[in-house]
Amino acid sequence: MAYEIRNHKPHTRRCCSTMETWLVIGISGVTNGGKTTLAKALETYFLAHKGTVFFRENLHLNQVVSICQDDYFLPVDSPRHEIIKKLNHINWEVMGSLDMDRMCQDVMKVLGHKFILYDCQQLRNHHQNGDRDREMDGPEPVEPAMDEYNLFADHFLSNFLTKYDENGTASQRATNLIKKSKNESYQSLNMKLNILLLEGFLIFNHSFTRDLCTVKFHIHLPYERCYARRMQRVYDPPDVVGYFEMCVWPMYERHYREFKGRKDIYVLNGEIPPDSIFNYVINCIKDSL
Repeated sequence: MAYEIRNHKPHTRRCCSTMETWLVIGISGVTNGGKTTLAKALETYFLAHKGTVFFRENLHLNQVVSICQDDYFLPVDSPRHEIIKKLNHINWEVMGSLDMDRMCQDVMKVLGHKFILYDCQQLRNHHQNGDRDREMDGPEPVEPAMDEYNLFADHFLSNFLTKYDENGTASQRATNLIKKSKNESYQSLNMKLNILLLEGFLIFNHSFTRDLCTVKFHIHLPYERCYARRMQRVYDPPDVVGYFEMCVWPMYERHYREFKGRKDIYVLNGEIPPDSIFNYVINCIKDSL
């Protein structure tokens, strides 16, 4: 602890403020691309580093939470399901097969109604210059303009906060966020970093989950490799003949087109070894922080 003495006045203690923030990491991808494997590897890694300095001197890893979109599929007998008449089979590849309201409400319960997002991109722009080398093919993350009065950006629309915040206090968060950012400099903040991992095949096709994620990864596979992996899996209920060709792949291509080309999403090659993907993702997160 440092002290200063000026003009023989009593000792004055200099202290650093502490801010608790959330880093939300999104992991999407094609079926059997390896998104669950990556999410579990990241969760294990982060849990092993809880309570320690995390990549930066003023950053301490606090909470680690993981939420998987697959846990929100509607029951088989739900009347909300879309049936593929030619196959007499449920279409599990659409947003309507998921209870996204429940997922988003669970996310809000984890974050709390006064959460602050850790804005990796703006902080990185503030302290680093130049482009970094990239080891895998994929678009460069978006580089937003730096606002010195708002280091922790508001990433998503207030109507989603209002909808999913059961406490009804979402409108207060942005004001508190900006006020806090104006009164504290980044260099003086000791930050408790909470990590939320969001994993799922449609998280970037839903406005709330997409915009909530600060760092976004999508794993892609070509048709042949994806088909081969899918045929080795058994689902409940099981796939019927023709389901992959008529539904799984066409729906994946449609959903992928909705966000393909976005500069804030890292597109990863699912054909390379999982360890290589993991190491690359960790380096991306580290560089962002």
